[in-house]
Amino acid sequence: MEFLRGPLYLDIAAKGLCFVGVMLMIFGRDGWFTAGVVAVVLGVLFGAWEMVVVRKIRPRGWDGFLRTGQSGDQGPQPRG
Repeated sequence: MEFLRGPLYLDIAAKGLCFVGVMLMIFGRDGWFTAGVVAVVLGVLFGAWEMVVVRKIRPRGWDGFLRTGQSGDQGPQPRG
């Protein structure tokens, strides 16, 4: 579980940016609405980055089978 610290921080940053962006869009005026839109877009990009990082860190599923995602593989391969 030590490797999941980085994606956890990215996930917290993504949700925080989206939350701040929504608050700026609701309560902000003039240029703050635009800053809220930018914050939400950055939050979504951080969330996508977090999903990519998790996929690279944990290439195996919870059941122990390797997830390659390639069409030419020979099916699931057991761990070990």
